[in-house]
Amino acid sequence: MIPVPIVKLYKTVHTWTGITCGFALFIAFYAGALTMFMEPIARWASPAALGVAQTPLDSVPALIDQLLAAHPDVREHGFTVHLSPREDRAARVTWEVELPHDESDPGHTHEHVHWWAALGADGALVARQEEPSELGQFINEIHMRVGIPGQWGSAFMGVVSLLYGVALISGVIVLLPSLVKDFFALRVGRNLKRMWLDAHNVVGITGLPFHIVIATTSVAFSLGALLFGAQGLLIYGDKHRPTMQRFQAQFRQPQAANEAAPMLPPAQLLARVQAQAPGFVPEAITYQRPGDKATVARFTGREPGYVMESRYGAVALSAVTGEVVNDRLRPSQQEPWWRTTMTLAGLHFGQYGGAVVRWSYFLLGLAGAWLFYGGNLLWVETRRKAQRKGDALPTQRRDTYWLAAGTVGVCLGCVAGLSLTIVAGKWLYGRVEDLHAWHQYVYFAVFFGAVAWAFARGAARAAVGLLWLCAAAALAIPLTTLAAALLPALGLWAHTSVQALGVDVTAFIGALCFAWMAHAAARRVRHGAADSVWSARGTSVA
Repeated sequence: MIPVPIVKLYKTVHTWTGITCGFALFIAFYAGALTMFMEPIARWASPAALGVAQTPLDSVPALIDQLLAAHPDVREHGFTVHLSPREDRAARVTWEVELPHDESDPGHTHEHVHWWAALGADGALVARQEEPSELGQFINEIHMRVGIPGQWGSAFMGVVSLLYGVALISGVIVLLPSLVKDFFALRVGRNLKRMWLDAHNVVGITGLPFHIVIATTSVAFSLGALLFGAQGLLIYGDKHRPTMQRFQAQFRQPQAANEAAPMLPPAQLLARVQAQAPGFVPEAITYQRPGDKATVARFTGREPGYVMESRYGAVALSAVTGEVVNDRLRPSQQEPWWRTTMTLAGLHFGQYGGAVVRWSYFLLGLAGAWLFYGGNLLWVETRRKAQRKGDALPTQRRDTYWLAAGTVGVCLGCVAGLSLTIVAGKWLYGRVEDLHAWHQYVYFAVFFGAVAWAFARGAARAAVGLLWLCAAAALAIPLTTLAAALLPALGLWAHTSVQALGVDVTAFIGALCFAWMAHAAARRVRHGAADSVWSARGTSVA
């Protein structure tokens, strides 16, 4: 039996660590849930290569010959042949060219120009510069750093993840004395605080293994550079350098032989990979030093049955002879230390188990976001204070009023902002010069606008309107697809693949959920207890 003073202490720790990092964790979990379907979202937001049919794989050698003749710089940069067509990479061949940048400016990021190439109906080369949608990357940036740029964002989320771990441990200790009795007790009734507390406990305990994995891996990702640097300095000295150099060498461009040599057709190289690496499922071929005797064809793909099955797996062949150059990057052949690292990464990203795991992580991510939203509301309800004097309405504590407003503004602003920036990805494509910057403009304008509205209007009055905004923003996603299908003059597109349509269906269900919540919130604002911050019936603030 845990002594009562200990339980009270850990309850205080759990409460304040949760409140301290709750806003950031809501954003990270909600955006993280969306990252489970970054690929379908990118497919929804990306146009096809207009006017050009998909080049058959057997015709790719002719495409490569024309490409190298017309764009000699590709010999230095290399290019990628995509084996499976998708909406966001409809062209068979793509490549990137790095723009010049100021080496003296350490804060300047490398920028790239993206190209795609295909064969036209007459067999001639068609090459076009076109920026792919970076919507998925933007959502992941919000997930990883909640909008704070660079290393500052990573360091901030590292600290938040540490506090998140403390909140998990203290929450379990608080719940232990009543775990057996109250674990699945969900007392639905007029006592809303008790119902929310029961739901908070059930969601927290049932998702505990998931939260432990996310908390520990988040610390590693956010503070990994600092931790690895400290390990190298204090523990390994220079002993780890040969291992790291050998590992990093696998990703470098091969040394040019400066001697031309014919390359094997992609279909033949694909057959070699399938024969020499059974179980490996290639998705693309990246050519390094194409046209040179030292050309390497790196097949990237996945190896089902392994955690982190669909990222960073690769088999490298000589594009001239078809011999395996490097097979140490696919999961079954990785070195133990790298396999361990990739396993931890795969557990965080849900990169295993196929659609079942992705949907499970998606739902657990939404449940985790609700956990932090509900935790703040529980704190507000616990400190609700009525100071009645006759028939006068109560006076609310200022801290409960502001925390409730902040919870509504930050959480609902994040939800609406992400939905609207997804919509903007399709409406603004090709109409603005820097679409990635516009994703930021749309998201942060909605986010900070919602926060300002919540503080100006108070939680009760702002919540209903912001929930309806969330519903409308989510509904705008399938309506955009419908408008593209019915009104071609808009210049939009409506993909019909299961993955792209799944984005529309999921958004529509989300819109219905937010509409229901808005209706319930409106009812509580009108008829709820007058001594609550969720009442709009003239409550004053002390």
